[in-house]
Amino acid sequence: MIPSKIDVDRNINKLRVHSKEFSKISNEELILLLQEVVNNVKSIAYYWVSISSEKKGITHKPKEGEEWIGGPFASIFALQYFISYLSGNFDLEESKYNKNKNSYKVFPNKNIEKLLFPFLEGEILFNKNLSYEKINTYRGFSNRFEDKKPKITLILGAGNVSSIPFLDALFHMVAYKSVIYLKLNPVNDYLLPVFEQVFEPFISRGFMTLTNGDLEGSKYISSHNGFNHIHLTGSNYTYEQIVYGKILSDKERSLKSLTKINKTSITSELGNVTPIIVHPDKWSTSELKHQAKKIVTAKLNNSGFNCIAAQIIVLPKQWKQKDLLKNYIIEYLKKVGDTSSYYPGSKNKLNNLKISKNFTQVNNETCTTPFLISDLDLEKEYAIEEAWSTVLFFKEIEYISKTQYVEDAINYVNNEVWGNLGVSVLIKNHDKEKNLKFTNEYVNKLKYGTVAINEWSALAFIIPTMPWGGYPGNKDNNIQSGQGFVHNSLLFESPLKGVVYSKFRMSRLIDPPWFVTHNKSHRIFKNLTYYQAENTKLNLLKLIFSTLV
Repeated sequence: MIPSKIDVDRNINKLRVHSKEFSKISNEELILLLQEVVNNVKSIAYYWVSISSEKKGITHKPKEGEEWIGGPFASIFALQYFISYLSGNFDLEESKYNKNKNSYKVFPNKNIEKLLFPFLEGEILFNKNLSYEKINTYRGFSNRFEDKKPKITLILGAGNVSSIPFLDALFHMVAYKSVIYLKLNPVNDYLLPVFEQVFEPFISRGFMTLTNGDLEGSKYISSHNGFNHIHLTGSNYTYEQIVYGKILSDKERSLKSLTKINKTSITSELGNVTPIIVHPDKWSTSELKHQAKKIVTAKLNNSGFNCIAAQIIVLPKQWKQKDLLKNYIIEYLKKVGDTSSYYPGSKNKLNNLKISKNFTQVNNETCTTPFLISDLDLEKEYAIEEAWSTVLFFKEIEYISKTQYVEDAINYVNNEVWGNLGVSVLIKNHDKEKNLKFTNEYVNKLKYGTVAINEWSALAFIIPTMPWGGYPGNKDNNIQSGQGFVHNSLLFESPLKGVVYSKFRMSRLIDPPWFVTHNKSHRIFKNLTYYQAENTKLNLLKLIFSTLV
């Protein structure tokens, strides 16, 4: 039931009454509450995945793997890292600090992580003016202070990955010792009973309130003066409506500043026109196929309704293997088959694109959801607007030399593509001497919150120690991908960006289980979730068995 304005006021007053108690909660007591949440996630995980799959129209069983890893698994994984932090087990190790790059390695930290995510590494880069001592000192947010002011945070929990509202609330509870008002969007309000059970230890103590809400209710709650902070996952247009009361014009976004109607402190994660840069080299046929699968995964995971879904593939125009890669991308789009346009309005948008002469449908005409491709030069507005569907654009850049191409590709995605949440670069032998200078150029010069080398940037979302958010410096009235970071379980206060590295191809024999072409992902990620929740030999055997059979 949608709460009335009186209900909203009562919920906020209840949170206010308990906010002082929560601001002073000891780490030991908070750990006990979080352990209860871990157990609750484990007990409701199967229902969580089932209802998410049903609401998204998932009929292909392996595709349920996306709901396991993006829901219960991601939630338990993050909970355990925050528990470790609160237990005092995450003092920084100077051996993980790289002075030359001014970076700190944050993943993997355990042998099991090396096994489950082979060849995947994560680090956080910091501004050059921050020394290791400063990075370590300014870590913890409210946890650094004995006297904490009571705080009430409104989490506007949109997003189509089911763990997003969960992880946003978790971060603000731990980092700021803030009580939480979590309001779900109509798109994902089917998760309300899930989160009510999961967060019961906090709800019963008056530390959290959960509701759904319609458009009018959302306007009332987001303009309420009872909150100290708002965190929004959604679109830049929603942000502008909350902060300025309207959608801004291009002229208003270009101004140095603009008067706000809502002056509540706000952080946000607002999506991205996600680019994947293809670095020219000589690729074998199997390598071309593997990278095509990777790109198709980045497009079709969650049916394309991710804030980090691939949208623009940046290619060297004169690269001899360019057309081969395109052909393999089309081939794997066809093999994946139909998916569901479950997001409101997405079918109409796709149908409008479908009738345009500039788009090609690559799957069967009888499919309810067309997979479309186009040359970006014919649809320039989609460099500055999320397509939010199963459409993929190719942008070709002149290729005179590798050095010039790297510079031009970086300039293009930094300056002409909207948003700065995440970017991927596919570069063979990225850590070899001949290519290391190019890899470093990409890592250092791409102005994105996450830079992924040889992996889809969404993998950083799953890793709890990685920060998740837009590149620092977005203006209030030109918000792009938002301001602030979440996840970030080591609680760094000033990360510049997260960087994920992987091998160009993990294995010659099998695809990673998160690929949309993997036919066992639902079993693997289900067993991985239960193993993560309860580290027993039996759960480990089930996990190993599911990868082999």
